Amino acid sequence: MNTRSSLPSLLMTALLLAALMPLGSVSAAPAEASEFYYGVEYDWSSVDTDLENFTGLDVPEILGEVMGAADDAGFNLIIGQLQTGSSNVYVHHTEDISTQTIMDASDNPVAVWSRTDDVTLRHGILADSILQTDWSETVFGSPTTGFDVDIVQSLEQVLTVDISYTEYLDDNSNLIGADMEFSMDMSAAIGLNIDALFEGDNEEFPIDFDSELTLGYSITDSSSEWRLGSPDPVYAEVSSNENFHWECEDCGSIDGDYTGAVDYSFSVSGIPTEDFGLDAGEFDFEVTDTLTESGTFEMDAGGEFDFDKGDSMTVDLGDGDGLATQVQSCETCPPGNPLMFLMMGHVLVGSGEAFAEQVAEEIGEDITDSLESIFGTGDDASAGQLSLYDFQADGLENNEPNADKLALVTMTQGSDINWAVISVKISVDNGAPVTCSNPGMPADGDCSLVEYGNVGDQWLSVGDGFTIMDDADMCPENDYCSVEITITDTMEGKTLAEDWAYVEGFTPANAPAKLTGDLHFGGDNITVQTALSGNTSVLQSDDSAMFTCDDGSEIGFMSVNDGESACSDGSDEAPADGSTKMFTCNDGSEVEWTTLNDGNGDCPALEDEGVLNHYTLQMNVYDDAGTLLSSIESTICDSWLCDSNSEWSTSWFEDSGVANPSTYGEATMCMTASIIKTGTSSPLVELSEMCKSQWIGPELGHSQMYENEPMSLRYDMSVYDGSSYGGATLTYSLMDPNQNQLDSGTMAIDGSDSSYSMEGNIDVLEVGEYCLMTELTQDGASTPYLSEMHCTMVEESDDEVSDRVQAVFGALADSGLESVLEAFGENLEDRMQTIEPFEEFPYNDGMWAPLWSNEHAAMVGVGVYVMDDNGAYTLTGPQTQGYANEAPAKLSIRYLTGVAANAQTNGMADATTINDIVEVDNHNLADITADLEEAGIDVSNLTLPQTTPTNNQTSGDDNPTPPTAEDLAEDAGLLPFLSPVSMAAVIALAGVVAGSRKDRTNKEDE
Repeated sequence: MNTRSSLPSLLMTALLLAALMPLGSVSAAPAEASEFYYGVEYDWSSVDTDLENFTGLDVPEILGEVMGAADDAGFNLIIGQLQTGSSNVYVHHTEDISTQTIMDASDNPVAVWSRTDDVTLRHGILADSILQTDWSETVFGSPTTGFDVDIVQSLEQVLTVDISYTEYLDDNSNLIGADMEFSMDMSAAIGLNIDALFEGDNEEFPIDFDSELTLGYSITDSSSEWRLGSPDPVYAEVSSNENFHWECEDCGSIDGDYTGAVDYSFSVSGIPTEDFGLDAGEFDFEVTDTLTESGTFEMDAGGEFDFDKGDSMTVDLGDGDGLATQVQSCETCPPGNPLMFLMMGHVLVGSGEAFAEQVAEEIGEDITDSLESIFGTGDDASAGQLSLYDFQADGLENNEPNADKLALVTMTQGSDINWAVISVKISVDNGAPVTCSNPGMPADGDCSLVEYGNVGDQWLSVGDGFTIMDDADMCPENDYCSVEITITDTMEGKTLAEDWAYVEGFTPANAPAKLTGDLHFGGDNITVQTALSGNTSVLQSDDSAMFTCDDGSEIGFMSVNDGESACSDGSDEAPADGSTKMFTCNDGSEVEWTTLNDGNGDCPALEDEGVLNHYTLQMNVYDDAGTLLSSIESTICDSWLCDSNSEWSTSWFEDSGVANPSTYGEATMCMTASIIKTGTSSPLVELSEMCKSQWIGPELGHSQMYENEPMSLRYDMSVYDGSSYGGATLTYSLMDPNQNQLDSGTMAIDGSDSSYSMEGNIDVLEVGEYCLMTELTQDGASTPYLSEMHCTMVEESDDEVSDRVQAVFGALADSGLESVLEAFGENLEDRMQTIEPFEEFPYNDGMWAPLWSNEHAAMVGVGVYVMDDNGAYTLTGPQTQGYANEAPAKLSIRYLTGVAANAQTNGMADATTINDIVEVDNHNLADITADLEEAGIDVSNLTLPQTTPTNNQTSGDDNPTPPTAEDLAEDAGLLPFLSPVSMAAVIALAGVVAGSRKDRTNKEDE
């Protein structure tokens, strides 16, 4: 593999990632348990040294030339950066060859032995950067023009990972499954401060900008279990083949639990908004929150990898006895046990996705609400109606007898609020809103609330909630209903939240009978509908009609007048002599005996046909003024002789005979309904009133007017006509503050389209309130059926840039600054000619080698090997026969094995903070001055940012005493320092310089 184009930073990154890979599993139950340690450490203060070793680029020299070019051009420029950090990864591999018992994927016990890889990762970086520049120009008789800019950036980054991966194999070396304990915590804090002063034309424009961002994310206490669907001989196959492709065909599943947390804080202040037509501090804001959730995850496992072995090598595992182990390189392999990576990937994805689903909506709403509060962009910015509360509504399964639950509502965000000021309204399927009874209040309405959580303090808090009970069976059984929920603070008059749930209806056994109604406006006439819900059995009976014989015995009524005497005295039949015999109906009227059970009802309640329960349904339709327009009656009984059968139907539709409204606008109709048992006067069940509104005709989509430019108004309006009514005209008029008409127009709505729109602009001459009146009029009508007015205030514009900004930057534009910057560019190009990177990369070949041992069927380490004309070297990795340890060009990566790795693992196990991971005492900004002076930079005007002493520094009342950084400065040099991003930029710059030099050399040779 050619490494001419490889960079040391890539090698460092790859090796650190490799350290996450544990040692692999052995391919058969060994006679003796194995134990290995190894680790990788890197001190980030060595980045510039490593870069120079591989490229010949001296970073302090390069940045010194940049600052020197600025000095030659006539302005001051100081760039400094201090970076202190450490990345450490340690792996401990152990085996337990005793017989153990676990449950396999089929939940059967299986005997296994196990191997465990414990991975400890600790990474931390502190970085502070400064940029100070100033320039001024004074011309005789003119005010000074110039700038003075100080920029300070800070970074603190911490990553900790702890993994314990245990895999189980049976006596035939087959993989049965694995367990994993996983914890990860990452955090970053970034700060940016800009302190600047621009001056010109006797004006000053100061900037004091400050921004801070902190982010934290953790998945902790995650325990997961993986069981394959069937034993897999993966390790035996890998050990016995030079080339092997593994695909987990019966991979089983992985399930686990976790605790996730995310915290964030973002603040901005100091934007000079007052100089750009905005209020002072308008963009100053701070957003912060912390969210923690626990949960579980389960997912199907799957994965594959290729394993192609290469050169054989002998390495020292460094277990304290100088144990030499035969290994093979594997360039196509992951640099560690791929199964550990497979499981870790599933754990990260499973727990991460589950946690994200729990908090994503809350984070998004939190940030949106906070920004709306800051910038006034939400609907509540003008109306003042919404508060920063959040509730989650969920439908419920009704599995408790006689309990009809609509929804479960949980408070997820907001301040504690007393139940005394809470009002909850619901609307089922867009019906009329009803107010629910609060917890502890009589449940005498359509719905009531049952509190859960902390129910004894009279307060609703985050985590508390309530169940909405459907006391009036608004969502009957076998129906699916949409429930809109509105929660209001009655004291403040604010809507706390609006939510909804989609629920499956349920009717308790003890629910009362209830009539509901609806009006349908489709077709020529209005259709009226009534439905019986709740206890529908009120119309039904298990009893049958009986007939009492003259001797007092009873027979079924269907045996009467059937031609055969069922009564012993023959009283159920008509007289044999043909004389007339009468039957008395319930209302006292009489019918001839021969008409009984003849299929024709002669009694009003059909009792002559054996009907036991006979009802009359009456439905009435009214207009919105209460005028009766239609009354429809129908009969209900358990016989085909009635209009409907109570055993078959509980919902009834009738054509009201009332024509659908033809006048455009909102039409409101009302209805009542009742079911009365025939022969009685009181309704069995009734609907007192139900009103429904229907829009007829085209409707106004929107109508708005706003100031799009100073003293210029834009207006636009639209009309929707989805039902192709047509036959209407849109009229608009624009009025000035003196009620004079500035503009007007009309647009025909002819039914040819579903939407219509018009827009325009108009310049105005004076400030004040302008109003747009929009009207829709039905053709042939003299008055509009819909009108809207929208007004906007035109004010004197203060959005222009302030006079001092125009004066200062106008003076800078007219000054000699452009010539200074041109000179800086020319000087920089000249100075860069002295920078000489290596003509050739230090090595002509290299090898990235995850190290596989067939003896242990394991990855026992990883190495990076390089070659030049004089030999082969271990750039980093275990001691390897045939490779020299002292490479000509080195990386400052420390590779540990055996006792040394064990000791460092124990030392880092409890490190969790930046102070534990990084030598914070060595991160002292005061050392910037000394390093700049050593580089030949004039620091007489250098002002360092104020810092807070670390835990190990001493601080008096006025003068904190910084710790020494002499050793660090001597070893690596603190300033100017280079971050990995800066490194890439400098390498690119060096390539440009080298290429330019070669081009000129070639031209000179021609």
